[in-house]
Amino acid sequence: MLRLFHIVLVLLAVLTLTQCGVKRKVSSPVPAENTSTKAGIEGFTDLCQDYDSINSILISKAEALFISNNERYEALVSIYAIRDSLIYMSVVNSGFEVIRASIDRDSIMVIDRLNKIVYTSAVRKRLGHQNPVDFYDIQNLVSRYYLCDEIEEARELDFSRLAFQFNEPYIKKSIILNRQTLLMDRFEFVHSETKSHFLGERTGGAFKIYSNFIADEFEVEARGGRLSYNGSIDVKMQVNRRKYTFVNF
Repeated sequence: MLRLFHIVLVLLAVLTLTQCGVKRKVSSPVPAENTSTKAGIEGFTDLCQDYDSINSILISKAEALFISNNERYEALVSIYAIRDSLIYMSVVNSGFEVIRASIDRDSIMVIDRLNKIVYTSAVRKRLGHQNPVDFYDIQNLVSRYYLCDEIEEARELDFSRLAFQFNEPYIKKSIILNRQTLLMDRFEFVHSETKSHFLGERTGGAFKIYSNFIADEFEVEARGGRLSYNGSIDVKMQVNRRKYTFVNF
């Protein structure tokens, strides 16, 4: 079961791929490329002018390498996000789909196709400390365009960084962009009481993710893939209930 959670967190890590080095294919209507010479908040405001034209984002066949306890796992990951509604993910290993998952504002559903198990959970806990990330945090990692709704939270820390901070009681949340390129440099989601964390930083052409959130401490390196806007795919989360075991976690 923990290995399943590891794979789900690999999926979350690959969400940052739209911030680094994916091949882009833009569907109609076309979001304008950022031609602004401005930096910082002014440049990001210019970048957001066509934000309303982006309703969905698809990342296809991104590469993810997961490392934990000296074990390495490789997979191809595809992610489809509908703004303010749904994040849908598929993981393929050795040519076979092993995991299918969806996250919305209220719930998480993970289909373990190898072991024929469906895991479900609420995004927010009814009792106790909350998880360090929620649906909107994950959405903000999918694409910097989703941060346009949070422009009032932006702060220029210095001449090199533009920060978005969404702190909650006991939880520090921040996404840091390069002030000039407006690409994500790192993010931090840390719970001060439980010490659970979800951290990421740019290293060359990839993102590295460090976390103990749900699973043991692990590291993910993610790169590549193909990005398109405003396309659509079939979201298939139905299973034959007679063949699958259902577990709430």
